Amino acid sequence: MSVSQNTTGLTRRTYERIVYAIVGTGIVGLFAGMLVGQQLAGTVVYLLGCWVGGSIAVLAPKLSDAPLQDERDNALHNRASGLTMGLTMMVGLTVIPALYVLDESGHVELTGTVWGAIWAASALFLLYGVSLGIVKHRR
Repeated sequence: MSVSQNTTGLTRRTYERIVYAIVGTGIVGLFAGMLVGQQLAGTVVYLLGCWVGGSIAVLAPKLSDAPLQDERDNALHNRASGLTMGLTMMVGLTVIPALYVLDESGHVELTGTVWGAIWAASALFLLYGVSLGIVKHRR
């Protein structure tokens, strides 16, 4: 007995290809704009590609009846997010206080780039804490 499958609608493979193609087009557009001296146009193409591709990646699984993501994807996402935050926290906790002390003692002068990285890491952890609080509250 053969089982016929309904191939209409969005499949997981098509969904992934669409998202990667749109974001990839944005990246290629950015580099093409840099190569031909049209940085603004390249940046616009890049931002559009990222926003459209990102929007599809977020909205398609919520709006589609087809299973575009499953618990394995969620588990991988959670592990990768936890690893990223853990590594960033470990590096930040070991490096940032030492940089403060070395800057205050005059051994090292922190540049604007380093201060920007410190502020960005601080903002990342603040955003993570707020996001974690929201997720826990909604449970």
